[in-house]
Amino acid sequence: MEKQCDFSIIADQTDLRDVIGCVLEDGPTEEPIHVIDLDDVVNKHDIWLRQLPRVKPFYAIKCNDTPGIVQVLEMLGTGFDCASKGEMEKVLGIGVSPDRIIFAQPAKPIDSLIYAKKHGVNLMTFDGVHELNKMKKYFPEALLVLRFRYDSGKSFASMGDKFGCDAESEAPELLRQAKQLGLNVIGLSFHIGSGGNDWKSFEGAFGVARKSFDFAKSIGYDFTLLDIGGGFPGARGKPLDPYAKHINEAIDTYFASYSNVQFIAEPGRYYSTSAVTIVTNVQSKRLVKYKDGHELMFYYVNDGIFGSFYSAGHENQPVYPVPLKKEGRIKQSAIWGPSCDPLDLICKSIPLPELDFGDFILFENAGAYSIVIANQFNGFPLPRVEAYIRESTRYRIWQRTLADGFD
Repeated sequence: MEKQCDFSIIADQTDLRDVIGCVLEDGPTEEPIHVIDLDDVVNKHDIWLRQLPRVKPFYAIKCNDTPGIVQVLEMLGTGFDCASKGEMEKVLGIGVSPDRIIFAQPAKPIDSLIYAKKHGVNLMTFDGVHELNKMKKYFPEALLVLRFRYDSGKSFASMGDKFGCDAESEAPELLRQAKQLGLNVIGLSFHIGSGGNDWKSFEGAFGVARKSFDFAKSIGYDFTLLDIGGGFPGARGKPLDPYAKHINEAIDTYFASYSNVQFIAEPGRYYSTSAVTIVTNVQSKRLVKYKDGHELMFYYVNDGIFGSFYSAGHENQPVYPVPLKKEGRIKQSAIWGPSCDPLDLICKSIPLPELDFGDFILFENAGAYSIVIANQFNGFPLPRVEAYIRESTRYRIWQRTLADGFD
């Protein structure tokens, strides 16, 4: 029997703009809308399989945990990178087997660790001696992955500021202590950072990992896993090709003699970014005249940095508004969110045709770290999610699940 899915099936010839048009027929609302094109997620997965056939993706669910995306990736057979009990519950609840989960949180709450043990989620990361002692006490049978720090320097978020031991000065001693505790360390992980554009960093990280593999072998470990983390692009126009080229070359260069090693990754933005278009509408407007003579039209829309645009407000990531209204005098404009907070600014200054109340503005490439961070500050509603997949794509996934035994 087919599982209940949180998405609608549409005809193959239906364009995303047609879908958005149908969504907007009821007119402007207080709630923003996330329109999700699940065909985009499936196409991204096919690209990954072609270009990185030796690296199994474990989707970083923290990036976008909307049910449609998670369900499609489950049907495609990906693994899942979970960081909490809640995320593990979500993916286990839709039928993901525990061996398709990595508990990639180096600082685990005890109750989450106990939950993982109870439900057979054995694969997990660590980066310090105190975490080793915790796992020795609560989950000594776990399959452990030592996370080391390797930062690209070009990312929006540097993961090494919070997690990852030093590969040279700390990793050898941690491996010795794990050995003394009788714990089963099976490999390494790293993360070059989130949201950057630095495929060359993967080569250096592979080189560091190889040295640690060799050291582990010298003290009696036989590593079988390397988790290369995230840092992959997800926006339209940013191909996977250069990342795949450097990663494939690094595998061949550094791990030719380790034929039993499984490679996994934790892509999040890669799968979710381009799949989501946010639909907002103008709630209010105001013309601001400055003393130096220039003018700026302020538009207040029904989504902001406390909703889908956290990254725009806190990580200075650019957003690209697409007004559905094309005609009208072009005015330099600012786009504000709906809250009373003066930090709730989406676009500081951008040329737009003059818009009226109720006019719609789309934001594309908006699926990463948007709805998962949204809250109801000032009482404004959370975004509504509308997910769609085309008939032939859904049928293709259904056939694949039967062939692979994931139904």
